[in-house]
Amino acid sequence: MRLFLLALSLSLSFVATARADDCAGAISAYRRAHGLPAVRSDSRLGAVALKQAQAMAASGSVSHSVGGNFPARVAGLRKSRAAENIGAGFLSFSEMLKQWENSTGHRENLLMAGARRVGVASVSNPNSPYRKFWAMVITD
Repeated sequence: MRLFLLALSLSLSFVATARADDCAGAISAYRRAHGLPAVRSDSRLGAVALKQAQAMAASGSVSHSVGGNFPARVAGLRKSRAAENIGAGFLSFSEMLKQWENSTGHRENLLMAGARRVGVASVSNPNSPYRKFWAMVITD
């Protein structure tokens, strides 16, 4: 049983990493199409995004403040610039990204000059009409 749990744990870690890299790759492709450099997946940013997505899923609301004040949530990262995109109701990252691309403020965050790192997370809540909550944090 112990070996099975260890194998399952490693498998889940790989899936989470691959997904994070896929999200960063999709954001990078959008940035490159607009003449900007790619971004890399960052696990610390992913953790900040995950806490926000968890807070939104738990509350059933889409809000930048439900998980706490954004500047306070990213203060420990010691970055000069940081931005956050949130959303809900889209089951795939490609759907969520398309929505962000079509929204002025979210698009500005995706295309933030000097951005180098990104973290993306989603959390499901089947009891919410939104079903899935997304958060993205991007920094220099």
